[in-house]
Amino acid sequence: MSKRDNIMKIWQESFKDPKSYVAMYFDRVYRDDEALTLADPQGETVSSLLLQHYSLTFHGTSLPLGYIAGAATRRSQRGKGYMSRLMTEALRASAARGDAMVALIPANEALYYFYARFGFETLFYTKEQRFTALHTFPVQGEYTSLPAGQGDEVWEAFDRFQRARKCYVTHTRRQFDNLLADLEADGGNFVVTSVDDPDSGPRIVSMAWAIRKDDLLLVTDVMGESEDARTASLRELRRLHPGVPFLLYGRPTDNIGGRLMPRGMGRVVNVMSALSAVAEAYPKLATRIRVTDHLLPELNSHTYVIRDGVCVTDDTIPADKLDFDVTVEVLGAILFSSPVVGGILRFPSERPMISLMLD
Repeated sequence: MSKRDNIMKIWQESFKDPKSYVAMYFDRVYRDDEALTLADPQGETVSSLLLQHYSLTFHGTSLPLGYIAGAATRRSQRGKGYMSRLMTEALRASAARGDAMVALIPANEALYYFYARFGFETLFYTKEQRFTALHTFPVQGEYTSLPAGQGDEVWEAFDRFQRARKCYVTHTRRQFDNLLADLEADGGNFVVTSVDDPDSGPRIVSMAWAIRKDDLLLVTDVMGESEDARTASLRELRRLHPGVPFLLYGRPTDNIGGRLMPRGMGRVVNVMSALSAVAEAYPKLATRIRVTDHLLPELNSHTYVIRDGVCVTDDTIPADKLDFDVTVEVLGAILFSSPVVGGILRFPSERPMISLMLD
């Protein structure tokens, strides 16, 4: 049996996805080179996960990011430490291929505690915004709804929107097409809104994704050039779903009302890569940080000196000369926190966002 077939077998046993979704996922999304597995003493594959390639916009640059999906173990083999071993292997593999960070979205609340054992912190949040069934989403501009497809124009607009976001997990064209296929398989909505530019003609200014959950419309993201343009896409969803309350997974940095809710976890696997990006973006920053990483000590357990736009290691610096002495988990919380927290610590923090994953 091939690696793909073994992983599909574990997937079907572990998750409640319909056969149509599993077929779509393993035809379009699955890649052998992103798959990690463990076998029992008899050689049977019993645990698997996918370590997918993504990127994170971070302080004006793009950092390679690994995303863990489909982590599962055969029911009869659970509780024997297979997933713990596989998670450690995944972190090492991610660092070896050049990733700066690994992210994941736990399937349930209990798994947040499990992944914390491997240095993951809850770093990704969403601002949950609720709208009543009577909300009309009024706008000031004149907008037109376009047929939502997978053409170059739509992709180019999406890529423009996602790269305008600070600290966002970005999608490739292939991943964008896959998420639209996933949404279609779930019977969801993808709306695209444009304006008529007198010089260049129609220009896409916003888009939104949504799926009906019983008597609620879950809007998984809305992107656009402005707040008014984004509202226009919500108005189009309202036209498609009259009389239904909306729940929007909004940007964690939105200033409007809503609850900040956990959305995912992250873990730095290459401290030098992450801190070098900060150093380059803030050439006037000077700080000394000792980091302890109990799983990747040879790579990350060092003292890092940021000065004059570069980051170097110097393990000879005494403890009383450090500005920070932290674990890799705490470092992640410092790097990926709100600007308010960063201001208190005198360190440039950015609140990250993850959305539109096939979770």
